[in-house]
Amino acid sequence: MLIAHLRSALVGSSLAVILAACASSTQQPQSEWPPADFRVDVEWTAGGAIDRAATKRFVAEADGLCFYGKSSAPIVDPVSKVALPVYDTMCVYRVRPECVRLLARKLHQRGVQKLDPQQGAVEDLEAASVRLRHRAFASERTVVAAGQVHGVFVRVLHVINAYLPPSESFWLPGMTGDPEPENLADVPAPVTAVAGALSWHEERLRERGDDPALLLDAFALACRLGDRARSEQLLARWEAAEAVSATKEAPFADAPRLLPEMLRRMLP
Repeated sequence: MLIAHLRSALVGSSLAVILAACASSTQQPQSEWPPADFRVDVEWTAGGAIDRAATKRFVAEADGLCFYGKSSAPIVDPVSKVALPVYDTMCVYRVRPECVRLLARKLHQRGVQKLDPQQGAVEDLEAASVRLRHRAFASERTVVAAGQVHGVFVRVLHVINAYLPPSESFWLPGMTGDPEPENLADVPAPVTAVAGALSWHEERLRERGDDPALLLDAFALACRLGDRARSEQLLARWEAAEAVSATKEAPFADAPRLLPEMLRRMLP
């Protein structure tokens, strides 16, 4: 079994990421995998009332950095009912190059780029749902699934589940087949710490610049902390980064488009 390790722990109010040894010391040959633009982003949301919906999210990138976060309760705009998850329970770990290579290749082999954009009963608002975004070799695909799912999408979720922390998984009704062998060891369990999670997001923003998705996650955490000044600063940065203007009709199965006035109504 190919094994890669990372430890993550909350130290004070910041999130520390510590690289541990890899059990496999085999020298890996040069490869086009993972492509430099590789990224997979998976978000699972429980069905039912949106203001109480639990959310889980996993992101892996070409450099091996993995993020896993859980939100037990979102913040909600009382007018539009648009909700933002608050990933206050999270862990961060970096996998070895051979492991992220294996992840990228397996997703390709299972057919992630051939998936139809809609899987199962996406119109069923009471059903748990998964939104998967995948990018590789300058090709991007977004897939939304809910209700009973089968075939390629199930195989793709099994691959991703093998890279999650212990006892964590993405699951939808109808998932069958054998799970993928676990590829990682010593992955830390998610830890709940709002201030630490916000500090990690802000550090990531300093490294990457004002990425709109990161800014939204940081905004939600600042709101949960009750820090209005910090929340307003993050909102202003998000507006500039996103350049949001007129309301736009969202495609079927897409979330309503976020507008600044929605986020202002979420401020503490």
